[in-house]
Amino acid sequence: MNRLRALFHPIFVFIGVQIAWIGLMVVWVYWYFENRQNLAEFTKKLPPELLESDFNWIVLLEGGVLMLVILAGVYVIFVYWNKQSRLYQLQSNFVSSVSHELKSPLASIQLYLETLKYQKVSSEEAQDFVETMLSDTERLSDLIDNILESSKSDPKSMQLQFSSVDIVSFLQETIAHHQKLFEDKQCVIQLKFNDHVKVSIDRRAMRMVFNNLIANALRYSPAGTVLTIEVRRDQKFCIIDFIDQGFGFDKKELKKVFKKFYRVQNQETQNIEGAGLGLYISRQIIKNHKGKINVFSEGRGKGTRFMLSLPEDHALIEKNQKSGSEIN
Repeated sequence: MNRLRALFHPIFVFIGVQIAWIGLMVVWVYWYFENRQNLAEFTKKLPPELLESDFNWIVLLEGGVLMLVILAGVYVIFVYWNKQSRLYQLQSNFVSSVSHELKSPLASIQLYLETLKYQKVSSEEAQDFVETMLSDTERLSDLIDNILESSKSDPKSMQLQFSSVDIVSFLQETIAHHQKLFEDKQCVIQLKFNDHVKVSIDRRAMRMVFNNLIANALRYSPAGTVLTIEVRRDQKFCIIDFIDQGFGFDKKELKKVFKKFYRVQNQETQNIEGAGLGLYISRQIIKNHKGKINVFSEGRGKGTRFMLSLPEDHALIEKNQKSGSEIN
C-alpha cells in the first residue's frame, strides 16, 4: 500500500503526464515525417478553404491541450507544495509543544527534588512534594504513550487485550489520579450514573482515552468550572459523556479536532500546552473497540461534550482476541 501511495505521489504523477505528452508529440512528429508525402498528395485534393480551416483548428487544439497540461502541472506542484508547507508547520508546532510539555513536568520534578535535598521540610510538605512529582511523572508517561501510539504507521493495528470491566469503577479509578490537578485549579470533576455497566475493553488503551479527555477538559477550562462524566445505557451500547464548561469550539474547529497534530489556535488557547495527539489517538482506540466518539459544542465559550459509544456485546472483539488479539 505504501509503495502504491508513493507511485501516485503528485510529483510522480506530474512527471508521468509530461513524459506521456512528450511521447505523444514524438510519435506524432515521427508519423508526420513518415507520411508527409502521402499527406501532401491528400491535401492537394482538398479545397484550399477547407484545408486552411482544418489547419487552424488543429493548431488551436494542440495549443489548448498543451496549455491545459502545463496548467495541470503547475496546479499539481502548487497543491503538493501547499500540503508539504502545512505538514511542516504542523510538525514544527508539534516539536515545539512536545518540548515544552516535556520540560514543564521535568522542571517541576527537579525543583521539588532539589528542595527536598537542600532544605528542611516538614513531613506534610514532603508528602505534598511526592504527590506532585507522581502527578508530573504520570503526565510525562501519558505524553510518551501518546507519542509512541501516534508514531505507529498503522494505528489500527495496535495490540489489544480485552477483558470485561465495570466501566463506572474503572472511571472512578481514573478520576482519582486527576483529583489533585482539579483541586489545584479549583475545578470539580463529578461522575453520574444510574447503574454499573460492564464492557469488554483493553484497560491500558481505554485508560489512555479517559486520561486524554479528562486532561483535555482540565486544560481548556477556566478555574472554578465543572467537568461532568455521565454513564448510561442506550440499547446495547454504553454511552459515556464528558461535559465541560471550557472554551468550546466553533463549527469549523469541530471538523478538525480529531486530526493529528491539530490544536485550536486563538487568543484563549495560545498559551495552553498540548501536542495535538490526544484526541487523534483516542479516536483510533475507540474505533478499535468498535465504538464511536463524537464532539459537540454550541460555540466559543459554551463548553464541549465528547460522547463515547462502546458496545456492551463484544463477541466479535473477543473472538478476535482469541485468534490473536489484533484488531485491523
